[in-house]
Amino acid sequence: MIGQPEAYRSFVSRFITALYYPDFRRLWFATAFSQSSAWALIVARAALALNETGSSGAAGMVTFAAMIPSVAISPVAGFLADRFDRRRVLAAAYSVNVAQNLILALLVVTGNIEVWHLVLLSLLSGSARATQMPASQALLPNLVPRKNLLNAVALHQAMQQSGKLMGPLLILPVVITGYSQWAFVVSLGLYLVGLILVLRIRTVSRGVVDAERSPLSNLIQGLSFVYHHGTLLPLFVLVVAHCALTMSYETLFPVLSRDRLGLELGADIYRGGNLLMISVGAGSLISSFGLAGIDSDRIRGRAFFALGILSGVGPLLLGLATGLPAAMAAAFAVGFSQAGFMTLSSAMVQRMVPDHVRGRVMAVYAWHIQGAMASFNLVNGILADTAWLNATRVLGGLGSLFGGMMTLSLLKRPLRDIYGKGVAAADTNSSVSP
Repeated sequence: MIGQPEAYRSFVSRFITALYYPDFRRLWFATAFSQSSAWALIVARAALALNETGSSGAAGMVTFAAMIPSVAISPVAGFLADRFDRRRVLAAAYSVNVAQNLILALLVVTGNIEVWHLVLLSLLSGSARATQMPASQALLPNLVPRKNLLNAVALHQAMQQSGKLMGPLLILPVVITGYSQWAFVVSLGLYLVGLILVLRIRTVSRGVVDAERSPLSNLIQGLSFVYHHGTLLPLFVLVVAHCALTMSYETLFPVLSRDRLGLELGADIYRGGNLLMISVGAGSLISSFGLAGIDSDRIRGRAFFALGILSGVGPLLLGLATGLPAAMAAAFAVGFSQAGFMTLSSAMVQRMVPDHVRGRVMAVYAWHIQGAMASFNLVNGILADTAWLNATRVLGGLGSLFGGMMTLSLLKRPLRDIYGKGVAAADTNSSVSP
C-alpha cells in the first residue's frame, strides 16, 4: 500500500505540478475569479434581459454583445501581448472589467438598468476579455518549465471552465432568496480579487514584433502562421465548428427554463439558468482537471475524438430533458465533453506555437472561437423565438451536425494523426498534407 506521503507526491506529480510555481499560481487563481465573474454575468445578464423584455432574442443580443468584440479586438490584443509586457496588458484588461462591473452593479441595484445599458456594458466587458485571453495564454508558458506545459495548460483550462460552476454557484444564494440584483455586486467583487492577483505576477514576458514592419503586417503574421500550418489549420476549423454548434447554449438556458422545464419568469428563470450552468461547470471542472493527470499522448488523442463525439450528443440530450434534474444531468455531460475537448485542443495549439508569435496566434484562436460562439448565441436566440423552432430542436440539430462533422474529420490526415498519436502529433511540421 502506498503511504500517505508517497500518495500525495504521486498526486502532485501527476495533477498539480504547475502549481509549485508562484506566478502560475497567481495567474491560476486570478483566472478562477475572473472566469467566475464572467460566467455569473453571462447567466445574470441573459435572465435580466429575458425578464425585462420577454424575448429570447434580447437575451441572445446581450450574450452576443459580450462575445462578439473578440472578432475585432483579439487580433489587436494579440499584437499588444507580443509588443508589450504581457503582465501589464493583462492588468489593464482586468482594470477595465472592474470598472464596467462597478457601473453595471450600480445601475442594477438602483433600478435604473435598461436593455441598451446591458448591451453597451456587455460590449465593453467583451472587449476587455478579448484582450485578457490572448495575454494570459501567451504569458502562461513562461511561468512553468516546458516539461510542465501540458499540465499547466490543463490546470488553466480547468480554472477557465470552473467559472461556469463557481460563478453561478456563488450568486445562487442571492438568486434563490429573491435578491437577484446583488448577483452583479458579487461579480464585481470576484473581478476585483482577480485584478489584485494579476498585479502580483512578477515574470516579465514579451513576444517579438518586427519594428520594421507595420502594425498591420505584424498582425497578419499570426493569421499567416495559422493558415499555412498543415496541422493547425484543420484543428482550428474543427474547434471553431465545435464552439459554434455545441457551445453556444448560454442564450437558450433561460428559454429552456421557461419553455421546457416549466419555470416562471422572475426569480425562477434566474434559478433555472443558474442550476444548468452550475451543472455544466461541474462537468467541465472534472473533465479538465482529470486530463491534467493523463501523461499518455495516445490516450489524449483518443480522448479528444471521443469527447468530440460526446460533445454532439450532449446538447441533444439537454434539449430532450423534461425536468430540471434530467436537464442538469444532461448539462453535466455537456460540460464534461466540451471542456475536455477544448482543454486538449488548447494544449495542442500551445505545443505548436513558438513564443515569439504566441500572443498573435492565441489571439487568432480566441478570435475564431469567440466570434463563432457570439454569432451562434445570437442566431440561436432568434431561432428559438420562431414559431417552427424551439430550444430543443436548435440544440439537437446543431449537436447532431457536429457529431457528423467529427466522424467526417477522420478523412483528414492531420486530424486522424492527432486522434491516433495525441499531442505528439501537434509537433509535426507545417508540411503535413491531407
